[in-house]
Amino acid sequence: MGKKKSIVLMVLLTIVIVVLCAITVVPSFAIPGTVKIWNPVVKQYDLGADLDGGYYAYYYPTGVISETEYKNLEKEEDKASYQNHKGLYLNKDADYGIITEDGTVSKDFEENFKKVTAEITARYAAKGYSDYRISVVDDYALCIQIPSSEKTEQQTAFQNAYTTFGLFAETGALEIKKGDALVDERLEYEVDEIIKEFSVYTKYEVSYIQIKFTDVGKEMIKTYKEGGATTADSSDTTSETLNILLGDETIMEINADEHITTKNVVRYPIAMETEIGYVETMVILLNSVLENGSFDIEFNSVSNSQVRSYSAVYGENTLTLLYIALAVIVVALIVASIVKMGGFGVSSAYSTVSYLIVTAMCYAFISGGVFEVTLGSILAFLVGLVLTNVINFYVYGAIKKEFQLGKTVESSVKGGYRKTIWSVVDVYAVLALGAVALLIGGAGLHTFALQALICVVTGAFCNLLWTRVINVMLLSASKNKYKYFRFVREDDDDE
Repeated sequence: MGKKKSIVLMVLLTIVIVVLCAITVVPSFAIPGTVKIWNPVVKQYDLGADLDGGYYAYYYPTGVISETEYKNLEKEEDKASYQNHKGLYLNKDADYGIITEDGTVSKDFEENFKKVTAEITARYAAKGYSDYRISVVDDYALCIQIPSSEKTEQQTAFQNAYTTFGLFAETGALEIKKGDALVDERLEYEVDEIIKEFSVYTKYEVSYIQIKFTDVGKEMIKTYKEGGATTADSSDTTSETLNILLGDETIMEINADEHITTKNVVRYPIAMETEIGYVETMVILLNSVLENGSFDIEFNSVSNSQVRSYSAVYGENTLTLLYIALAVIVVALIVASIVKMGGFGVSSAYSTVSYLIVTAMCYAFISGGVFEVTLGSILAFLVGLVLTNVINFYVYGAIKKEFQLGKTVESSVKGGYRKTIWSVVDVYAVLALGAVALLIGGAGLHTFALQALICVVTGAFCNLLWTRVINVMLLSASKNKYKYFRFVREDDDDE
């Protein structure tokens, strides 16, 4: 590569990297002359509770109350209807089915509580939280903890948390009605025989709940769309909407002309596209109920006052201190590379900054919105960053050994890369296989594995290709190849 061409390419590359670096890490600031705020890529992350705190709420089955609520009961006869169990109070009324006649907790209630706990846990896992926590409190209540950072333009993090807590506590059944009559009741079809699945659909900045029907459901929709929906009461011809109920609440009122497509698929608008997180939560709940049906246990509704916040594990300034520490590490690696390896250290510095940009953007736009960035994510990033620089030092050492054998600089570079390439490939292959193996883990482990895989792939690209490309351009533009590598040719005096 010619010297002039190398210089031009390096100038263009430097400009691109500087711009991308600014987009990635330049701190937030108000844009002059507007009311808008500039936010870098690193501000787009959904952060885990260890970095940004979160919210928690308790789920109490109907008939179960906390000690505080028990003490607030004013009437003695109301207090007498409860039986103490650890920090909870259980209603002894037979209608609740909690306490048996001999004063012990019903086995049916215990089994039902275990089943509903497992299903609620699955709902939060499907939501994609990397560090949510569901704890059983005193055997018959649940404490739910979720990160606080998920928010949209219209809703605060608190509102999102409150909505999620409320929706995922639902244990009622799905029903389909035309007017007040159950659809196909006389045919004895269950809802899961009519509806195949729910999904999210977006169009024109609107988020929809899309309903995919079974063959039986398609026939039902077709009949309904043509104006003759089959109902338990065939004389009901006044209602124009097909209603879907979850528990006692109607969540969709489907109009044949507005909501049913030509392929007999229902697309029901729920919110703007910016509120897609809420729609995703609703779809998770609907699919959960569709697959598992209702439960005999109902939970008391979660009010605003019952949703509490908690701080980041390491304090309110955790994120700021973390960014400072990361900046110090990046600068230290760059300086150390240049001091130790000269021009090749500059190539390594470009590689380091490129690794920072690529991983930061992948964290934001590949796993962002689905997975949170946690301390585990930062650890994966740091390991990849340090490994990238260590391998560059390793390659430099191999190049130096080749040079000391009396080879030219160009030949030393080729020999150094040739002798190290398979060792580098082996390292990244093992790490990539390890990350892929972890993908089969639970929600938190799956998230870490995906983000670790991003770091491994980016590091491999930087070490195996990118650093080498930059090195070729810098070396081509260099006047003194020895000085570029900080090599000194030592001549032996033979007498």
